[in-house]
Amino acid sequence: MKNIIFVMFIISVSLFIYGCGEGVVEFNSESLYVEKIVIEGFIYPDKKVENIKITRNLPLSLNMDISTLILSNAIVTLTEISTGNSDVLDYDPQKFSFEDSDNNFQIKEGESYKLDVSANIVGKNLQASSVTKVPFKGLKAEQEFLGSMNYYDKDENGNVKYLRIDFTTSPQCEFYAVSIIPLNDTENDFIVDNIFTDGNHKDDYKEELDRYRKQFSWLQNVNVNAEKLSTPVEWFNIWFYGNYKAIIYATDKNYKDFLLTHRQVQEMDGNFHEPQMNIQGDGIGVFASAVTDTVYFEILR
Repeated sequence: MKNIIFVMFIISVSLFIYGCGEGVVEFNSESLYVEKIVIEGFIYPDKKVENIKITRNLPLSLNMDISTLILSNAIVTLTEISTGNSDVLDYDPQKFSFEDSDNNFQIKEGESYKLDVSANIVGKNLQASSVTKVPFKGLKAEQEFLGSMNYYDKDENGNVKYLRIDFTTSPQCEFYAVSIIPLNDTENDFIVDNIFTDGNHKDDYKEELDRYRKQFSWLQNVNVNAEKLSTPVEWFNIWFYGNYKAIIYATDKNYKDFLLTHRQVQEMDGNFHEPQMNIQGDGIGVFASAVTDTVYFEILR
């Protein structure tokens, strides 16, 4: 009986997916387009507030270039909620982003901050805001240098060996991310016979270089009472020989929500939806915070 029910379920799901067609979406982008402020901003304790990117969305029919995207005349204000202290950020035309140019606004662990943005887009006055709560102090790697290891090394029993990142946690934080950054990323350093490819992929270096440089992993649903955590440096994140740095992030909820959903925007039936964004008003994007620490390691040939 259970087998019959299972087969009927599979048939029903198959018919549903088949009935949805090939997932081709046709629409008039002009009629559905709504002007939005696009926010991309991250703040960190004891670091300068900078690289707060404020842009706009565009209809699909309009060619994109930097001059039409950037809202250089936007008014961008950062406020510490508990004290009411605020700072109007300055636009840096060289970085195409907003920052605290005087470096007088200090971000503190455990504090909440609100970003307010107002801008005029094609004659419309738009406003958007977002609040982030910076994680508490506590994140600290137990070793600054993890050591050196041959690429995809194995022990005497044939088991794959891993370098591990051990760290103390930030109180009440349930999500941690790790960014793996090669410090030697030339073509000569590229691992052409990577274990996760099906042969020599030397040509991939130029075509996929940006992707190979930006590898990351995360720990989610972490026990908030755990005082220490450990995570391996996964081999699928290693694409170059040489020196690496790994940045550990203890993140706020905004950071976690956006990281986990920004790529998952299409359902099985082809329907699209937005990633989870904690932006209020006429805005989309992400405003988030994290506390960080950095470790180093080396992958030998």
